[in-house]
Amino acid sequence: MSTSSPDKPTAEELVEHIAQVGRALWAASHLGSPAPVVAQLRDRMDHPQPGDLVMEFAPFTSGDFDPDSVGRLLAIERRPGWPTRYVIEPLLQPGEQRDGMDLSLIALPDQRSYARWADGS
Repeated sequence: MSTSSPDKPTAEELVEHIAQVGRALWAASHLGSPAPVVAQLRDRMDHPQPGDLVMEFAPFTSGDFDPDSVGRLLAIERRPGWPTRYVIEPLLQPGEQRDGMDLSLIALPDQRSYARWADGS
């Protein structure tokens, strides 16, 4: 009996799955009155910090997925009177930098213990 294995996903497809799971986690953590650990996770996702795995997030997006919208947050630059500038290294382009002003970003838990990640441990 032969079994066929599904095609191996591309790197871009894997990054898109990460983004889909991140969006679902963000949405689920914003429903109702979550348990304290979920509220802590939600708050941490809403306030990305340099070093975090992040994704650009717009609640009502349409169109094609941009794999460069998921990456490592390298820097946040704030200057009075100017929009906040974010510098991101796309996950699939190590060493490259992408920046944008006033982006909507969410941090994605990238540690085995999301509770520890949320409280900064």
